[in-house]
Amino acid sequence: MRYDDGKMPLIKDFRSVGIPIGGFSIKKPIVTLALIIANTLMYVVTSYENFFIEISDYWISLGGFVPSLIETPLQWYRILTSMFLHADLFHIFFNMYFLYLFGRAVENALGKSRFLILYLASGIIASVFHTAFSFMGGLTAYVIPAIGASGAISGVLGAYLIFYPGTYLLAGFGFPFPMFFRVKASYYLIFWFATQVFYGFTKTGGSTAVFAHAGGFVAGIALLPILVDKEKIAQFRIFRLFSMIPYLMPARLKTRGLGYVSKMVLVTLLIPLVGGAVYALLIPPTYENTRLAVIQYNCNGFPYVDYIGVQLPDLESQIASISLDTTRILLNRLKAARLLYNEENSNEEIFLENWSSQLPVKIRIESTVKVLNVTTTIHSFSGSYDAEGFLTYGEGRLTTRAINIFLYGQRYLLAEGSLLEYGFKITSIAVNPTTLTKYTGALSLPIVFGAMLTVVCKDKDLTLIEEV
Repeated sequence: MRYDDGKMPLIKDFRSVGIPIGGFSIKKPIVTLALIIANTLMYVVTSYENFFIEISDYWISLGGFVPSLIETPLQWYRILTSMFLHADLFHIFFNMYFLYLFGRAVENALGKSRFLILYLASGIIASVFHTAFSFMGGLTAYVIPAIGASGAISGVLGAYLIFYPGTYLLAGFGFPFPMFFRVKASYYLIFWFATQVFYGFTKTGGSTAVFAHAGGFVAGIALLPILVDKEKIAQFRIFRLFSMIPYLMPARLKTRGLGYVSKMVLVTLLIPLVGGAVYALLIPPTYENTRLAVIQYNCNGFPYVDYIGVQLPDLESQIASISLDTTRILLNRLKAARLLYNEENSNEEIFLENWSSQLPVKIRIESTVKVLNVTTTIHSFSGSYDAEGFLTYGEGRLTTRAINIFLYGQRYLLAEGSLLEYGFKITSIAVNPTTLTKYTGALSLPIVFGAMLTVVCKDKDLTLIEEV
């Protein structure tokens, strides 16, 4: 999904080579079906304004998970609500498809209540991992909302890997001529997990919250020994033996669990996550005097919502790096008018009406900086400022002009361009991503070690269909 403002929200979806078809189920998966219905109904409610094609910006702003907001207890609800929001039709379809495909078998093995706990706990831990590893994406990663159920669903995938590594899936890929092939569940799921780790550490995941996927997957593995009902597992094994071989007693009664190669690959993939969590805990990047701002505005009649994170006092380079032109222009004009940040406005309230000026706007072109005075009229403005002089709440209307850049030979010329009319509302809070990174890194570390312990030592006690 792409916002109207052009910025991609972080979507917790699945990036895999194929789409698996198949699974293992015995009883009716009531919780799995209930979760699918709940997610689908939520999508209907949040997307009807956009004809059910994509979620509206209002719901992303209200319920998306924003790492920087964890500091505020009143915002913790976002950890849960973000798990039931989806970006568009493809997002909801594939997430629910994977949930149905793998959730049925895991629910049968765990039971209804334990499966629901696994699902929700994996989703919560996925948000913790997403926050801990946000330093990989820089300051912006702490302020963009993440939505989707795939952090929780990734936990289901991790549990499925331990329970049923020896099952087979029918996977398909390719368009317009699809190809299908049979693949062992352990190979498919380990490969998918490897892609999430690779995308995360190479920063090639785009707008996808890949560390949320990795964190959910790790959580599903780590939580399994705690949640599993040993009596139920024993009954399942007895049922399986006699249902598969009704007249012969098999020579080997104890499952072998994961194969040696699968264990080594999983441990190898978990090691970078240990390193990342240790880095987040001990030497996270320093983000002092950071502000998280939500900007809701319309420009020439088109609505936008954008999220930015800035460090005081130098705003110029940070505003220049904003990808959306309309947001960058608005903040540039407010900065030039000394209405976005001004130490003299500390703890003050400012009101303006019908104020016009030729605002000096700096434009950086390669290694040179040029200044153009741009005609700007602030029709109305009211704003409140924090102790540092940064705008905490402001709303108003202004008209200005874009800047056109022309190249003549080796020279760049600037000129006023098209007229832009803005109506805007800006809210901001002071945040400390450094502290958040440390705490969530500390929480992530034992989860990864727990997953390692399950993979290396406890898989034989949990596996129902061995990888042989």
